[in-house]
Amino acid sequence: MELLSARPSGLAGSPGEIVVDSGLPALDCRILDISPAGATLALPDAAAVPETITLAVAGEFVMRRCRVVRRGRDRLVVAFEMPA
Repeated sequence: MELLSARPSGLAGSPGEIVVDSGLPALDCRILDISPAGATLALPDAAAVPETITLAVAGEFVMRRCRVVRRGRDRLVVAFEMPA
């Protein structure tokens, strides 16, 4: 399942970084699809990514807190956590 955007996003295809809270180095990824609710990410080893991450997208000044909702061998579908 990929999160489909209501309209095409200029961010699809952009590079991104997955930041984990454990202090490990950021993981490079590619944004396959993005919507206001979440994103589909491509990366070499999705199994190495924890359930909660922060996503930084190249060209944006916002970092999004995310939780993994679906995991494939080389893809993640994440939902953006909304601030309380």
